[in-house]
Amino acid sequence: MQLITKFLFITGLLVTLSACDKPVSDTANKVRIPVFDQSEIQTAGGITHKRLYASYLYPGEKLSSKQQLDFWTGFSFFRDPWVAAPSATGNRDGLGPLFNTRSCIACHTAGSRAKIDEAGQILPLSLVVRLGSTDPAITSVDPVYGGQIQPRSISYRLTDAEIIKQSSYTDNVGEAWLDKSYDKVLGNFVDGEAYELLKPRYKLTKLAYGELAPHIGISVRLAPNIFGMGLLNAIKTDDLLNQEDSTDSNGDGISAKYNRVPNVITGEIEVGRFGFKAKQPNLHQQVAAAFRDDIGITNTSFTDETCTKTQVACNYAAKHGGHSLADLEIPDNRLDFTVTFNEFLGVPPARNLQSETVQRGRALFYQAKCQQCHIPSYVTDENYPVKALAKQTIWPYTDLALHDMGEGLADGVYEFNASGREWRTAPLWGIGLQQYKTGQQRFLHDGRARTISEAILWHGGEAEPAKQAYVALNKQQRDALVKFVKAI
Repeated sequence: MQLITKFLFITGLLVTLSACDKPVSDTANKVRIPVFDQSEIQTAGGITHKRLYASYLYPGEKLSSKQQLDFWTGFSFFRDPWVAAPSATGNRDGLGPLFNTRSCIACHTAGSRAKIDEAGQILPLSLVVRLGSTDPAITSVDPVYGGQIQPRSISYRLTDAEIIKQSSYTDNVGEAWLDKSYDKVLGNFVDGEAYELLKPRYKLTKLAYGELAPHIGISVRLAPNIFGMGLLNAIKTDDLLNQEDSTDSNGDGISAKYNRVPNVITGEIEVGRFGFKAKQPNLHQQVAAAFRDDIGITNTSFTDETCTKTQVACNYAAKHGGHSLADLEIPDNRLDFTVTFNEFLGVPPARNLQSETVQRGRALFYQAKCQQCHIPSYVTDENYPVKALAKQTIWPYTDLALHDMGEGLADGVYEFNASGREWRTAPLWGIGLQQYKTGQQRFLHDGRARTISEAILWHGGEAEPAKQAYVALNKQQRDALVKFVKAI
């Protein structure tokens, strides 16, 4: 197994960093804390950023000149907006007919998370509204709206009288608006300090094609951080599956489960790695799906437009809007460059990890057993085809597995094997720099948490004991633990 540290307390022993390392014991809490390793500073191995930049949008340090050139070529497709066809900009047309945004960077500001949409009636941009079944026995998406609300559209109006007679929907229009509001959730830490959480309420309004099907629920998500995804793609599947314990056979209260999802190219069922519910099995499919679902750009992985049969004007816009349906809107070479950009997108080095306060927070992180889901470290597959990503010691703090996070975070929506209470463990590397790099920090799947502390307080389900351990800390200890998470 290529894990540097598995950190699961199976049989009460911790797998240490190496044979000569001796973990520090915390006898009061019966937790063994691993010795600090210098590799923790270079969080992404050779794909770590050379220094702290003003954004996450830089390649890893140890890449060749050719790899860096490919990275910046892919960045152009990530950054530049797409336009409706036909257009003089032949290599950037094909937008829509329905879409969320015109470019990748619009939702992934600085390679991170765009500014969250304000409360009220909004035409969402950074927030994506996924649609899914609330009934595990029904696997179909909404028959009218598909699997995602696309609030924007290119302009197209049916003019054929015979076609108009057959449909009530003669204009191609965005599918819906989102009504977002917040309730306050008040609480206190054990030491008496008060806290306030924001619990979002979501409702779709101005539905352009009628109501959702009765079994369909909505799941609102804030576009995630994308740095380091190439290295997550390079972790051996066996190393992930060795962490799976869906029935909690070891009795530690943690039931890591991997989503099983289709590879759309091969047709094989594989382990899900990407997306808030681990819906996509690899980075190429994640990027290809985002092009089609978010921007309306068809490709060899997703050849069909997102228009459903009810959306007659959308289908005719796709057919007659200047782009032949036989021609994919992003050819493989440009899609591959965009995937390469994502593969080589580096991760910032850790900051001040060896300071006394951060080391104290590191110890508290392990004492609270946060590492049971936020697995600290791996060595990527030595046979991974992209050699720059192979055999790298990385510290992402995730198991990429699904966990029951409790009713407070539940959306009620199923995605393949993921239930309405289950979410993939989010990587922690680099998240402490979001404020510095984007001007805002928002956490969790829908950005409801304004601070790392709030994100911890939303944890429930399998993570309830870790949250309660955090709530029981005094302020100085809480601050130290948060500083550690900000530093990694």
